[in-house]
Amino acid sequence: MSRRIYFLAAAFLWVGMLTTPAGAQEAPVADVRGQLKDLQQRILKLEGVPAKASLSSFNPAMGLALDGAFVDANDKASFQFRAAEIGIEAPIDPYLKGWAVVTGNNGGVDVEEAAMETTSLPYSLTARGGRLFASFGRMAHFHDHELPVVERPLSLDSYVGGETRADGLEVSWLVPSGFYLNATFGAYNKLGAANARQDDLGARALDEFTYLGRLNTSVDLTDSQTVDLGVDSAWTPKRTVTEDIAVTGSGDALTSRRNTWRTLNGVDMTYRYQPPAGGLYKGVVWGTEVMQNNERRFNAATLLPTDRVRAYSGYSYVEVKSGRRLRGGVMVDLTEDQDDPHRLTKTLTGFLSCDVTEFQRLRAAYSEAVVNVPGVPKNHTFALQWTGVIGHHVHGFRDR
Repeated sequence: MSRRIYFLAAAFLWVGMLTTPAGAQEAPVADVRGQLKDLQQRILKLEGVPAKASLSSFNPAMGLALDGAFVDANDKASFQFRAAEIGIEAPIDPYLKGWAVVTGNNGGVDVEEAAMETTSLPYSLTARGGRLFASFGRMAHFHDHELPVVERPLSLDSYVGGETRADGLEVSWLVPSGFYLNATFGAYNKLGAANARQDDLGARALDEFTYLGRLNTSVDLTDSQTVDLGVDSAWTPKRTVTEDIAVTGSGDALTSRRNTWRTLNGVDMTYRYQPPAGGLYKGVVWGTEVMQNNERRFNAATLLPTDRVRAYSGYSYVEVKSGRRLRGGVMVDLTEDQDDPHRLTKTLTGFLSCDVTEFQRLRAAYSEAVVNVPGVPKNHTFALQWTGVIGHHVHGFRDR
């Protein structure tokens, strides 16, 4: 710092000498040293002054999403307080950011997300860890109010276990290529908020964690058409299940670990068309996802092992944006029972959304679900959803 101070002081004196009138008497050496010392003190004072900043510049960005609905399912109606979701987001330091999402509803208060993510790792790497939504598939890591429909598709609810909430770590790599290609690897206690196969509490062997691999890319077909593609697999090598002797009456409980591996594979595709003349408010979104679950099943009452079953599920929907406010579409969901793949549930949903403002949305949806088993009645549901956002919400009403 001293070299820089003396350089600045010398520069000031040089400029002063250039502007000294011709014929003026030169200052004594002692005066020059005094001026240098005075300039040094003044520069030190200037460098020590803190930069001006707002009192709120270190506060995190916060927002609240309120989500409620009126639901009539099979002629039985109710008002549902779906969620009050608080989101907090801020940089932790120049190399790390963090966020948390806390949700409260009739079931209680829960921490949905509490994670940190790096921002400056070398070799195009990104790491994030904590409680996060794992990057499996496309729609399973969206919050409920982000979905294009009111109710989460049955395929995601049953195969993933609702949202892909997971406690663990993910590492992503932006592959250096001529097109966008991202690779993700994750390791978690389990995958799925409602997945009861494993528990987030307690320690376990490394072969009882769930490991995720995913590749996804995005391709611009034309100036107005884009396709996103993804393929992934979640693998759990082992699972420990102990027989419930209170139900079976057995003297010795059977513990199963052999042949208990599980894989959940998925392929997803999203096509977007946005006409140049329509701006952000016109266009078409077509999203499709197919999953395969392969695992050894266990009797729900006795916890004794049954057969290994391979079952499939998936959804496909089309959403049309007709203007600044209105968008509507249809969704088809096909879900095989994971214990009996011959039992298939078909769900057809029609939906219409109105973005009243950037922070308020109304949505109506009607769905019918049919099971291909004689004698099982058809289920129908009508729902009116009202969602509002206060402040800065980390995901808001993002266009999917």
